[in-house]
This record gives sequence, structure tokens and C-alpha cells, in this order.
Amino acid sequence: MSAFELGIAVLASIGVFFTLVSAIGILRLPDVYARMHAASKASTLGVSCILLAAGLYYGESQLIRMVILIALFFITSPIAATTMARAAYRTDPDKQFILHYDELAAAEARQAGHDPDGH
Repeated sequence: MSAFELGIAVLASIGVFFTLVSAIGILRLPDVYARMHAASKASTLGVSCILLAAGLYYGESQLIRMVILIALFFITSPIAATTMARAAYRTDPDKQFILHYDELAAAEARQAGHDPDGH
């Protein structure tokens, strides 16, 4: 095994580790927001490392494709996580949060024409 192949194996192993951490986080974390955090952060790094390892293994033409996929993944993953968090926030019937100031509720109240601070 050459040093190049060893580097690819290490990169793929790092990707698998972060993907595993993400999966464990999704199963073990207490609420939807913490689960989304685990899914978006750790899996982004894990998938990126796996794609990079695959691109390096299969050659230059595939490496360019994988780098484009990694860039698209880094662009779309935060947007998807934010959208899912807003949807979960708006559909949560309990809304028992420990927040000092709820910026999203204040923005929604302003949009509806109410003053959230009572002024």
C-alpha cells in the first residue's frame, strides 16, 4: 500500500467516523434542534471526506466532480437545516423553550402587526 492509498484510506476513515458520530447524535440527542445540528454539521464533514477520498481514488476527472459535489453540499446543507429548524419551530405545539428573548417569535409578531415587547 502506497502513501497515497494510505492517505485515501485515512481520509475515508475520517469521513466514516464523522458520519457515524452524526448517526449516533441523531439517535441519542434529546430534541429536534439538537438532532438537526448533529445531522447537518457532522454529516457534512463526513460526506465531504468520503467524496474527496473517492475523487482521489478514481482520478482527476472524478476528483473535479467530487469537489463540485462537496461545494454543492456545503451550500445546500445549511439552508436545508435552517429551513427544517424553522418548520419544526413553527409546528411545535408545546414551544417550551428556555430562551431569554425569542427573536423568531418577535419577528413573526412584527410581521403579523403585533408589538412583541408590549409597546
